[in-house]
Amino acid sequence: MAKKNKRRKGSFLKRNRISIAFIVMLIVYLSVTMVNQEMKLRDLEKEENQLQQRAATLKKELSDMEKKIEESESLEFIEKVAREKLKMVKPNEIIYIIQD
Repeated sequence: MAKKNKRRKGSFLKRNRISIAFIVMLIVYLSVTMVNQEMKLRDLEKEENQLQQRAATLKKELSDMEKKIEESESLEFIEKVAREKLKMVKPNEIIYIIQD
């Protein structure tokens, strides 16, 4: 009887070699695919974090620019620019230039 059990085991492996090889290849393929997808997922999460940081930076820049626009519309700012950059003066105002 011991010989019959060995034959059955051996014959089972021989009969199902193709099936076993297919199952092993399928497991390997699924494992490789899962690892690749996990790596892509990590890369995408990293990129998402970078984009969120960039968006926050751009929102801050936008609010700063809007603040500058509001300030540039004030009369004090316009007068300051006219005096400093355009060298304009008020009527009856005397400018003294000190040279070293």
